[in-house]
Amino acid sequence: MALIDMVSELAEATPGMSRVYARTLIRRAWRVVRDSHLWSFQLQQGGFSTPAVTTAGSVSVPGGIGSNTMVGDATATAAWQALSLYFAPTLQQIRIRGYSIYSIIAWDGAGTLTLDRPFVDPLTSLTGNGYQMFQAYIAAPVGFKRWLNIADMFNYWAMDIWTDRRTVNMIDPGRLYTSNPIAVAGLGTDKRGQGTVNQSATYGQELFELYPNPSTALSYMTYYVDEGPDLVNNSDTLPYPITQEVVLRKAMTYAYEWAESRKDVMAAKGSGANYTLLKRDAEGEFNDRLKSLRLLDRESVNAYQIQMGGFMKNYRSPYYNSPVGRANMGI
Repeated sequence: MALIDMVSELAEATPGMSRVYARTLIRRAWRVVRDSHLWSFQLQQGGFSTPAVTTAGSVSVPGGIGSNTMVGDATATAAWQALSLYFAPTLQQIRIRGYSIYSIIAWDGAGTLTLDRPFVDPLTSLTGNGYQMFQAYIAAPVGFKRWLNIADMFNYWAMDIWTDRRTVNMIDPGRLYTSNPIAVAGLGTDKRGQGTVNQSATYGQELFELYPNPSTALSYMTYYVDEGPDLVNNSDTLPYPITQEVVLRKAMTYAYEWAESRKDVMAAKGSGANYTLLKRDAEGEFNDRLKSLRLLDRESVNAYQIQMGGFMKNYRSPYYNSPVGRANMGI
């Protein structure tokens, strides 16, 4: 059943409700269903790669303290131009002489880099400085909810996805260590270049830091949970195993609550109905149907968990299977 059909059914079942508000309630109910369980359609697999650190040549900060641009010499510029498209400077970070790490949000294709914030480091000279260009941060996919596993495919180990950035800051506040990363820590929402023409291509997505900051080219495989598809267009349908009945039943609990609150203006449109009782019945049916769908989806979720843990020969991630109440701490 398409979104437009669910909207029509809900509007016709609730006296006085507009189709516009019915659409809002359907979407709200769909959000509740998505957040109520770990569904197989939310389990995703992806990956990313990081480049080797670039140190060729030198850089200058002609604008001095407060400037947001760096300029590379001919050697540095040639090295940046030789980078593959998927390792472009605008996907990387840069630091001078071990000072602050800045994200590069624009590059003119030649020697000028635009930084995500003003330069503040106390350099003894603003010209001819050694630097490191590397990728310390990664953006999570659109619709991302949480990581399940990030695997270093070169060293064949699973990354630490539980340690927070505060802990990393206590260990190494200056990010002085560089090697193959062992942890991924949250940085919050990507706001780089906010309000400028150089706004980050991943603006608004979740940003994460690789620690220690990588210095060699590596590839990673990711397993993660996303939000699941939104219902936007009239023709949009629900993914397997979700049925229209479970979404409609949840939407009806909102609709009956709305109808109960405006009985005084519904005298000719069904004010005699006991909407409180109808809401309770709809909530009960919703929970029953949701439980059945969870059981139906269990095999697919378990298959994903086996695949995710099985490819790491000596590692299995912790998980909890809510339908059967079974937990595994991982090994």
